[in-house]
Amino acid sequence: MRPIKRPACPIARPAQYKAYLNPLRQAFGTYCSYCERRDKLDVEHVVPTSHQPALELDWDNLLLGCPRCNRDFKKAKNQTRAGYIWPDTDDTFHAFEYLPDGRVNVAIGPMNQSAAALADLVKLNDAAFQAVLNLGRRDTFKIAERTLVHYQNGIANLDDVILLAQQGFWSVWLTVFAAQPAVVSAMLDPIHFPGTARRYFP
Repeated sequence: MRPIKRPACPIARPAQYKAYLNPLRQAFGTYCSYCERRDKLDVEHVVPTSHQPALELDWDNLLLGCPRCNRDFKKAKNQTRAGYIWPDTDDTFHAFEYLPDGRVNVAIGPMNQSAAALADLVKLNDAAFQAVLNLGRRDTFKIAERTLVHYQNGIANLDDVILLAQQGFWSVWLTVFAAQPAVVSAMLDPIHFPGTARRYFP
């Protein structure tokens, strides 16, 4: 899960939260903040307004979420931010391990319980009942591994890799290309992936 750095709100406080959609897309790119797919995106309230109505127009409470993560699974199940990690405040990349078969494991570490809670909240591992994400990550892993071979053999260049990575599942691409410094640097570059929190990467 790509960790992101939230900039200052670029617009005056609007009358409706949906007015934040374009500023959020400019700040974080056109990806779901949870599953990393490129999809139709909603303005997603981290803390649901049904629990804390005062946060409806709070820029710091907003992310981008696809309908699957936002409407189908997360909904209003969390009452606060407590007990979970979040991509705008935590190192959500290193909290998970991305596997070639499409599964995502919670990494061993101090955030494992809160990472597991978030994974359950948005059903990051969905093979048992829907498989949209698991199949998408599995297919992307295969494409990324094949692209890595092409990159190492000079058949694909850096621009080719980034163009493919921009189709979605950022964490899969970063996992596969972890030993390629030029690609990692480009994956952290805001020109290619706006808002990525570089502070979590050496």
